[in-house]
Amino acid sequence: MSSRKNKKPLKKKHKQMKYNRKEELNKLYPAMINTRYGRVFGYINYKGKFIIEPKYERAGNFNEFGLAIVEEKNLVGLINTKGEYIVKPIYESISPYKEGRAIYVLNEKMGVMDEEGKSITKKSYDFIMDYSGDRAVVGINNPNGSYNYGYIDRYGNEVIIPKFLQADDFKDDVALVKIKDKEYGLIDKNGNIINTYKYDYVGQYGNGLMVFANSSGGPFGYINKEGKEVIKPIYTMAQGFKDGIAVVSEDEGYNGPYGGINVNGQYVFQPIYSEIKSLGQGKVALGMPIGKEKISTSSIYAIADNNGKRLTDFNYLVVGDYENGLSYASDTLNTFFINESGKIEKTLPVVSGSGELRVKDNIVFADIDFYPYYLTKSGRIIYKPNSTIELNDKYSVTRVKYRPNINYLVYNPEINGILNEKVRQDVNVKLKVMSRVNPSFEEKKSEPLIITPDDVLDFNYYGDFSIKFFKKNLLVLDMTGYYYPFGAAHGMPSRKTPNIDLVTGKFYTLGDLFMGGVYWTGELNKIIENMIKTDPQYSETYQDGFKGITMDQSFYVDENNLYIYFVPYDIAPYAAGFVTFKIPFAEIQGMINKRGDFYKAFN
Repeated sequence: MSSRKNKKPLKKKHKQMKYNRKEELNKLYPAMINTRYGRVFGYINYKGKFIIEPKYERAGNFNEFGLAIVEEKNLVGLINTKGEYIVKPIYESISPYKEGRAIYVLNEKMGVMDEEGKSITKKSYDFIMDYSGDRAVVGINNPNGSYNYGYIDRYGNEVIIPKFLQADDFKDDVALVKIKDKEYGLIDKNGNIINTYKYDYVGQYGNGLMVFANSSGGPFGYINKEGKEVIKPIYTMAQGFKDGIAVVSEDEGYNGPYGGINVNGQYVFQPIYSEIKSLGQGKVALGMPIGKEKISTSSIYAIADNNGKRLTDFNYLVVGDYENGLSYASDTLNTFFINESGKIEKTLPVVSGSGELRVKDNIVFADIDFYPYYLTKSGRIIYKPNSTIELNDKYSVTRVKYRPNINYLVYNPEINGILNEKVRQDVNVKLKVMSRVNPSFEEKKSEPLIITPDDVLDFNYYGDFSIKFFKKNLLVLDMTGYYYPFGAAHGMPSRKTPNIDLVTGKFYTLGDLFMGGVYWTGELNKIIENMIKTDPQYSETYQDGFKGITMDQSFYVDENNLYIYFVPYDIAPYAAGFVTFKIPFAEIQGMINKRGDFYKAFN
């Protein structure tokens, strides 16, 4: 009798598995190819075959409604699994769906789409957050630049008019709002005030508690919904509770160490850690400092549960959030899955490099070293983007990865097809040096910096390249880098745009474009000075910041134009980026040496 009872659920389970397998066969996944015009995305099936051909600048996952967000010509729309546009690409942005709704931006105003891609908001807003608890925060910009916040429901109805100075997401059917200076409130979904709290600061509602302070700079403690102080304000830093744990610090230096407390204010994790990250599903990552600096900006992590039990040693340099009982982590060399015990899941792939791993349906998605690809659960590659970019039937460029350390990654270009082998080698060596594959960030340091996997770097560096222009024998590369010293307000971008003759191997200078005996620097200076004075896009340049171009001026060309550019801070603030001046050849044709090697290389 017990035998018959066991057979029925097994049969039912088998049918369910069969149905899921059929679903998997119809699933599509965004996949990338590298082209001379940049990265292009399409959609592949579980075998790695393109079902929707690559043509998008960006492509998101298909959601539960069979819709995916794609971008063409810098505008965003929604497609179905046949590649048909359900929503034409007219939007500046569309956010991934949350609670069956997506937030869009159209003509710099925000609205909401339903599961069919139809706009449901009755009016436009200046600000909309993702849905949480069937409500979305909306904001209206005031003439003085401040905002008033309210809420809309899932049908776009304004259920709470924008009147609050601040507004948080709904959690547990309540939301924290700022009513006026030094007065906060907890409201229900209809906007009814449940309670008010008169402190300089109240925020970060979670697990029935809120962070509060009698002055905006702290110290911080916790109150409950009734406004009762349940944890005294003794912390210099306090985060909201999540899964029963709040990260706090009592250190006056405002840089940790950090601990984790429970809702009774007791330390579950003593304040000895450089970082504590909630990973979801009852797990946290505990970080300990690495390096010789007193205040370390790099950590090595162990996995612990929310009860305070450490599950692993300090083994991981990167740790991701848990999903369905799995997370991912990286060490100095590899990225792998970790299970609920925090240990490496040996039934799933280990890949070289650092990044993210996720199980999607029955296959593995890897976004490793900024390179997205797919594998089977046994580790066989299903699809990986091409590393060699064809320019024509003669020339190509290969992306060569150099990753000596988890905090140092460069893709340098290697040109193929140059007939003279010595010229080819010389060009590629020069490109390798320009890519900072052997970096030396100190100007006075003559020897390159040697980096090993075990080095504790006090910076992060990422370098890559794209093809800016190619015609005939001229190749222009756009080689970019981003150097970020840990703890800095921001990093420093770099850019080099070599104009390379693929026959001779010469790296052209700006002067090579012009005839001898012509005062081309003076003429270009006049053009740029006039552009700064008359074109509003250059309004951010410093007054008298442009001092004239130099003989080693950064530049590049395309078929019809010369581009002169300057690095951040050179003639404009950091926020202005690389200030670039586009000068049509038609304006300077009297100076161009049309018989010169440079001009003839692409004409």
